[in-house]
Amino acid sequence: MNTLHAKYWFGRVDSRPLSVFRIFFAGLLLKNAIYSIPLATAFYSDAGYVPRSALWDGLARTDRFSIMDAMPYSWMAIVFFSIWAGVALSLLVGNRTKLMAIVNFVIVLSVHERNVYVLNGADTVIRALSFWMLFLPLGDYYSVDALRKRLSLYRGSRNIKDLRAKDNVATTFAFPLRILQLQIAIIYLFSFIEKLPGDAWRTGDAIYYTLQLKSLTLPIGDIFLDISPLWLMNGLSYFTLFVEVTFIILVFFPFGQPVYKVLALAMGMFLHLGIALTMSIRDFSLVMIISYIVFFDSSWITAIGQKIRLNLGKSCLVLPSMNSPMWLLIACTRESDVDIDYNSSSNDIEYDTWAVSSEDGGFYTGLSAWNRLASYFSVGKLVIWILKFDAARVLIWRLMGNWVRGMLLPSPELENKELTNSRSGYDVWYSDIKQVNTFALVSIFMVATIWYNINYSFDIDELDIILPIPAPVANTVKFVGLWQRWNLFAPYPRTTDGWIVAPGKFEDNTTFDLRTGDPVVDDMQRWYWGPNVRWKKYESNMSRKNYHPLKFAWGARYCRYYNVQLDMDKGKRLATLELQYRYRRSHEPGSELNPYETRVLWKHWCYPEYKY
Repeated sequence: MNTLHAKYWFGRVDSRPLSVFRIFFAGLLLKNAIYSIPLATAFYSDAGYVPRSALWDGLARTDRFSIMDAMPYSWMAIVFFSIWAGVALSLLVGNRTKLMAIVNFVIVLSVHERNVYVLNGADTVIRALSFWMLFLPLGDYYSVDALRKRLSLYRGSRNIKDLRAKDNVATTFAFPLRILQLQIAIIYLFSFIEKLPGDAWRTGDAIYYTLQLKSLTLPIGDIFLDISPLWLMNGLSYFTLFVEVTFIILVFFPFGQPVYKVLALAMGMFLHLGIALTMSIRDFSLVMIISYIVFFDSSWITAIGQKIRLNLGKSCLVLPSMNSPMWLLIACTRESDVDIDYNSSSNDIEYDTWAVSSEDGGFYTGLSAWNRLASYFSVGKLVIWILKFDAARVLIWRLMGNWVRGMLLPSPELENKELTNSRSGYDVWYSDIKQVNTFALVSIFMVATIWYNINYSFDIDELDIILPIPAPVANTVKFVGLWQRWNLFAPYPRTTDGWIVAPGKFEDNTTFDLRTGDPVVDDMQRWYWGPNVRWKKYESNMSRKNYHPLKFAWGARYCRYYNVQLDMDKGKRLATLELQYRYRRSHEPGSELNPYETRVLWKHWCYPEYKY
């Protein structure tokens, strides 16, 4: 559709891509929630490295919201992250989708505001997407909500046709989706703007310097740096800039679509796959590729579904008894795929005793019957693999039976007509008012977000005079979690790379690195995946900024661990320690590696008599 046409912005769009986006995005949220549990004590409790007292000692903003501010103990944080995992799982399956989207946003905002010092660009994307998806219907397809809606419709009509999945398209107001797409596009635009002042990007050396950051690279990235000619890395630097500056143009170009949109998504995919293969930047490439789903046309979703599903022809089920779990299978399939034999009925069937027949006369029961019905789902191949386990089939059968019995479905009256979905005058009026309110609200927030980006991304002194952002607007953007700055490796990549060591001295003159328990060596601890990847961002912040309350909390934690928790005898206690940054400066193309250097970040003593 032409982006200059009013219908593109204010018409109706198929909501199927939004439901697919929900599934993948919720999966990422679930992973983040689970990964946060091992970090609960270290980063989200008063017993860790970021106690609330350090935040309230001038580090945290006053215009912020975080439920975790009321959680001093690690067990509270663990429970909170466990709740987040449950919310993400519920969002993934589409159960109470709108409510779960709201709860998820509150949780994400609370977690991010509790400790901003471990966040990277991926977290900012996740938080922004969590906000904008509040205005979108994410549960129209592939969801428990859609299934529950059909069950409710059947209870009113008692016509099995109302229970079946329909081929008709569920649509939604286009404007909130366009705003979400615009948010993704401005990530690239302002990333480009942030890079413009950097000499390394203008000369094409940015990728070369980026791959020297061993704290962020993967082994493939190390190999690529060693074997790649400089001209190739220069070309990749310019390709990165080209993707970032053209993305917003191509996806919203009014002519030649969807060719230009496909080109933009393909180039972006190539860029992020390159980042994912060479660098360990937690979740950034993954969340950006997931966000591309909201640009998909619904025809792409259906085409992909047809490609990955098994096409075995039409099947037929015997009409089940009213308390049978089979009713859920009926509700999850289309009449064009699975027919019902109304002339027969089945009673007292178990998980492997029901049968299904095919249009060519085949008869299937047990595992083969499960596999045949699973073939009608887009994820059928995965389901078929799960169904080969007897325990899985028993569990699914019992869960379906419990739900059907809880729904108390009435017996069908096959002669009844389907319930119509005609809209009353009140429904039309309410829908129009709702769209107007949604348009006004998301417009205000998007204008404020762009305004915020402009003021913090352009390196122009006169901008504050020409287009100053009022404090109430900036504070509102920050409070709702839309604060963002896309300055990854901008305006130039970091020119130093290292890690923090904590040499401690005990009363008996024993010394070692308190972080590893070994002597201090020039061997960087590298995390490629898993929860501990968050340490990289925390160390980077601690090495570059004078967060004295956090450095004091870090040192105090070691004193508390060795002298209180381990209760070491007097004469063997931890006396003093330092936080040191061991680093190496980047080298220019063709030059030798620079030696390691040490910078003391913090000096700490556990008892007054050891003050120095």
